[in-house]
Amino acid sequence: MGYTRFQCAAALTAWLVLSGPALAAQPQAQQILVLQSFHRGSLPVDYFTGNFRVDLDQRTETPVNVIQIVIGPTGFVGAPDQAVVDYIRSTFADRGKPDLIVTVAGPAAVFARKHRQELFPEIPLLLASVDQRFLRDTPLGENETAVAVANDFPGLIDDILRLLPQTRQVFMVMGSGPLGQFWRRELEAQFKHFGERLTFIWSNDLSLPEILRRCASLPRDSAIIYIAFGTDAQGGAYADERVLADLHATANAPIFSSLSPFLGLGIVGARLMSMDELSRSAADVAARILNGTPPESIVVPPQQPSPQPIFDWRELQRWEIPESRLPAGSVVRYRTPSLWSAYRRTVLSAAGAIAAVPRAAARRLAFSVRRAGVALPRWCATSRPNWDASITACC
Repeated sequence: MGYTRFQCAAALTAWLVLSGPALAAQPQAQQILVLQSFHRGSLPVDYFTGNFRVDLDQRTETPVNVIQIVIGPTGFVGAPDQAVVDYIRSTFADRGKPDLIVTVAGPAAVFARKHRQELFPEIPLLLASVDQRFLRDTPLGENETAVAVANDFPGLIDDILRLLPQTRQVFMVMGSGPLGQFWRRELEAQFKHFGERLTFIWSNDLSLPEILRRCASLPRDSAIIYIAFGTDAQGGAYADERVLADLHATANAPIFSSLSPFLGLGIVGARLMSMDELSRSAADVAARILNGTPPESIVVPPQQPSPQPIFDWRELQRWEIPESRLPAGSVVRYRTPSLWSAYRRTVLSAAGAIAAVPRAAARRLAFSVRRAGVALPRWCATSRPNWDASITACC
């Protein structure tokens, strides 16, 4: 028998009355605006952002809704700053202001601070995964805090010279946009103390095909440092994984970097900046802010590269770098197992089976002799103790 309209309406009303308090008790999701420096393809930024969202979910009791907006251009084409600001404000026109603003990497941090008065100045601002060099010109303001890093590129050069003391030239791979120009200015100043010991070649005025050609025919005693890429001198946008794969396939010198997501993609290794640790630290700070802690009261020292160097065994083998040159306590990953390690169980099983064949044959012989009651030859009498011992051992 079907339900009447009256019965359906009554059932719906009862459900609403009973479930109303439960629905009202559900916490409202907190809104987080994440300002990204780059479109997808920057491996360290993508890695950090993915981990940050997972780590934050694990640290908050209420649901979190992340609205992610990229402020950087694709290639050399980008919207004016004011157009990006207007777009961000319009995104929140119908949903209220965000509960927290998080920037990822240097360009987004610079953008957010430049337009702070236009982008919800009363909302807490967390500058995450940003090199401290981007923050030095202007101190943190009220309602702001940072989870910054202190990249140590001179220390990376020292690591290279320890592994390859004959190095005389370092080819610096970086993009051609504002970020590449920034890092060239910074690192040229920091590398001056290497004096005449090293020559540095900069790629920010080259296209990717030109970079690959140059790296395929570097002089002996060269090394390559991969900073970041994004855009080449012709405006082409390239993902880090693509650039590293092409570079690894063509370069005639070892590749180094200082960021942990690049390990396993062709770099030799060194003291790396851990993106896992950085994302956890940023999530801790974000959760505290969402729980009501004033941002200016949260002070996090800039994260340093890991004191424990990590290396890729495959690259050590490729470039004939002996492990005796590695710093004490180094971790070596991606080792190819030896034949004994890879097939130990198979070899032991086969050896056991082979060893069992003579014993099985001896058991069958002893059983046959006893069953038939055959008299042993006279010559066995002289060796009967050994024969009995053999039969006893076999049985």
